Amino acid sequence: MGAPGSGKGTQAQRLIKQFGIPQISTGDILRKHRQEGTELGKRADAIMAKGLLVDDATMLDIIRDRVAQPDAQGGFILDGFPRTQTQAEALTKLMNDLGTPLDAVVLFEVGDEELVRRISGRRTCSLCNKVFNIHTAPPPSPATDCVPDSSEHQLFQRKDDKEATVAERLRVYARQTQPVLSYYSDAGLLRTVRAEGALADITQRLLDVLTPQTAKPAKPVKRAAKRRTAAKKKAKSRTRAVVRRKAKARCRSMLAICSVSRLRSSSSAARVAFAADSNSATSANAAGVIEICLQGVAEEDGSRTHLKPSDGPTRI
Repeated sequence: MGAPGSGKGTQAQRLIKQFGIPQISTGDILRKHRQEGTELGKRADAIMAKGLLVDDATMLDIIRDRVAQPDAQGGFILDGFPRTQTQAEALTKLMNDLGTPLDAVVLFEVGDEELVRRISGRRTCSLCNKVFNIHTAPPPSPATDCVPDSSEHQLFQRKDDKEATVAERLRVYARQTQPVLSYYSDAGLLRTVRAEGALADITQRLLDVLTPQTAKPAKPVKRAAKRRTAAKKKAKSRTRAVVRRKAKARCRSMLAICSVSRLRSSSSAARVAFAADSNSATSANAAGVIEICLQGVAEEDGSRTHLKPSDGPTRI
């Protein structure tokens, strides 16, 4: 899907070469049925003779007949249908009945200014009916791909391709197509391709959105690794507990050399500086200012005062 001039036909031709599947253009098929005088063609002629548009039921029958042909069994590109939400809903039912539901609906996005430039640059050869673009795909010269005995393409511009009418065509397209885009978006089928830039780049973007993206599976959690981690945590916890118990035992057995400026009584509390044994593995944790409560007597020996605990408990 895409506005006139968005490059749907050009990219469809590239997909045909890439995947070997046919492009099903409802307009071309309808003209073919009318030219060959088939039952579907006669039905369409009768409708168009009354000045009416071919009804949805006839278009769906045309699509049903085309997708049943051998070359469409491996897939197909549907171009020009659906144009309304009613047609989209009917197409979904038809595809499901045939067992070939749509895989994706691709929207070609192009800015309005670029669309006007592309459409107004279109030229059609009156001899071979090939379509060219004077801006992006000019005709070759000499015209080796035209009808025999013609050295140049005879180009003309269709009335619908003139710049004065392009803007209105785009407004009509946007108004009619928006419900269809919403329908396919809600169905999870809509893919959007930025259709500006080099043709090869646009083709690559198209292939990217058509290629199923395989999500990377989450890495399984290894149970052995989890067990090792838990064991390490448990071992560290036991080690810390042992270290704490040893530290407490060392604190109870250390010799504290205290500088006490004054003792109020033989059983008093003093805030002292505690110097731990420098060889102790726990000295870094034990050193600090603590409050020590002793039940005992103070004996002065020179410049130092030694605190000797009595038989009572010493709380550190």
